[in-house]
Amino acid sequence: MVGSEKPASPSSDVPGVRGFDNYAPWVNVVCGLMVFALRYIAPRGTFSVHWNLFLTGIVVMFAALATTISHGNTTKNYWSLINVAAGLWLLISSRTIPSVARVTFPQDALGVLIIVIAIVSLIVEMGARRKITQERTET
Repeated sequence: MVGSEKPASPSSDVPGVRGFDNYAPWVNVVCGLMVFALRYIAPRGTFSVHWNLFLTGIVVMFAALATTISHGNTTKNYWSLINVAAGLWLLISSRTIPSVARVTFPQDALGVLIIVIAIVSLIVEMGARRKITQERTET
């Protein structure tokens, strides 16, 4: 039946407002896994680098999953700011915690990627909130 088909996009709680999907945090989940895996590339003897990458990877994955879970359920979804901070920490720690170039370069690249994706996620969240607010005021 034509009338019983599901819409192409999930709808929001407000009638007539199309829901927004934020897929950017899923990319940061993968980036968090890559940061976590990067610790195994680090040569032996760099204990502080191992723990830094381990903990930062866990934080990135947790914040990205929290962003995904809370998308559309709250008016203040700022979990991606934690990913911005974690990305900045990756950039700072690559200079402050000595390591080899084969770890430092991917650490910097992942740090920049995590920051960019988290900012994109924040922009999508703000756009979704703005659209829902506009639709509520118009009705």
